[in-house]
Amino acid sequence: MEIQLELRLRSRSGMIWAATLEEDRSVPRIQAVAEKLGYVVFEWTCVAGFVQLSRGEVRQPGDGRCTNIEQALGAVGEYKHQPTVFVFRDIHLLAKRLENAPDYVVIVRRVKDLYRTLKQNGNTVLFLASSAAMPSELEDCLTLVEALLPDQQERTAIISTWITSNCSGLPCEANEETIHKLANVAAGMSSRQIQQALAMSVVKHKALKAEAVDDVLAEKILAVKTSEILEYIHVIESLDDVGGLSGIKDYLAKRALSFGQAAVRYGLPVPKGILILGPPGTGKSLIAKVSASVLHIPLLRFDLGRIHASLVGESEARMRRALAMAESQAPVVIWIDEVEKAFAGVTGPSGDSGVTQRVFGCFLTWTQERTKPVFIIATANNIRLLPPEFLRKGRFDEIFFVDLPTPSERKAILQVLLRKHGLSQKGLVTEGLVNKLDRYTGAEIDCVITEAMYEAFYDDQRPVTVKDLETATTKILPLADQMRGEIEELRRWGKVNARPAS
Repeated sequence: MEIQLELRLRSRSGMIWAATLEEDRSVPRIQAVAEKLGYVVFEWTCVAGFVQLSRGEVRQPGDGRCTNIEQALGAVGEYKHQPTVFVFRDIHLLAKRLENAPDYVVIVRRVKDLYRTLKQNGNTVLFLASSAAMPSELEDCLTLVEALLPDQQERTAIISTWITSNCSGLPCEANEETIHKLANVAAGMSSRQIQQALAMSVVKHKALKAEAVDDVLAEKILAVKTSEILEYIHVIESLDDVGGLSGIKDYLAKRALSFGQAAVRYGLPVPKGILILGPPGTGKSLIAKVSASVLHIPLLRFDLGRIHASLVGESEARMRRALAMAESQAPVVIWIDEVEKAFAGVTGPSGDSGVTQRVFGCFLTWTQERTKPVFIIATANNIRLLPPEFLRKGRFDEIFFVDLPTPSERKAILQVLLRKHGLSQKGLVTEGLVNKLDRYTGAEIDCVITEAMYEAFYDDQRPVTVKDLETATTKILPLADQMRGEIEELRRWGKVNARPAS
């Protein structure tokens, strides 16, 4: 942030939009850069008005407290005493509140007029905001500067400083290795979140122990939940829970060590991820969960459907924040379920002023240029809805197609699902039943078992028989028959253009 800000101040940008999730950490850094260049620094809020941050006798802007935004902007325009940086807090919230009010027009005009005045006086207004999405009416006046979350070196310094300040007189097991682990696991957290997590750990254990690493991770998971777009998934499934799909199992097993130090020393490229296509219910989501277990790294579900927001530019900003947070969790598996639905409309008129196209472009750029060890697993049911550029080589390491299960796979799926439901497999997995389940997906086979269990339970709670299962197949019509044309078209495409998952 400091380098960007210094360049903007030296070039007399006039107005800067500073996007940061850490106001309290950013303001001292802004002040240090400004004072280094000879600026006086004032901070403005709608509660306290102008507050002088720089030392020395300096004339206050305006009269009184100036808590009204329009009066404050007017006072800045009249201030000609010395080069000054005015830091305005909460401007994005004020803009949102006033967007549909008559005062908004006045404030927009005031800002535009102020821009010309600032260029003449050599002063700078810096608007602090939590998002990079700035009011569209002011984009030609504003220059964007983004303050990123703490990097590894900064996190180490934050943790070391906090321990020195707060752990005197307490048992402390924070050696250099523990601090390094804490800094690693705190990736993607703000300085305040890191400090709060450490405080929680100390209160919990009445000491700073090695368990603080797990405590910080737990707080990090809670922080990710607040994003609404990313969600940590607790994985309990393993490869034993997947019936069939030997091709994709073998692929994942060979990449199980690719995120370790041995792979780095060997020079092995970090795998980018896979796209899994196939009819609904064939186990694509299950594979996404199992992959995290096989690769021994956490799993985050990326809900692209929650990216869109009402404010102009906010959807793109939410996407950038989500991608930055996802990357900060690395190494990690990112699971995007039914990706074609999120980007439906990219290839044609979307009716949203191009927001979907811009969000899609942001995502595509990230998939191509990311450098952190993030393994993407995207699943899709309908290849026709995916734009061609999403499928080209380089986005993913491999495109897998999950077809309808073969007889041997149906047998394996039956065994897995019967075990899952606590049913004995003895006498239930017959060749006749396997044949009757032709064109059934794994999810539909699960429904057959559930239907048979209900019938057996209703009939004096007796054990499930193979006859119950065969009868249940007559009550459930597989999707492959309901939508034969669409499913067969998808199967033809998958056999030609993708790697078989089986």
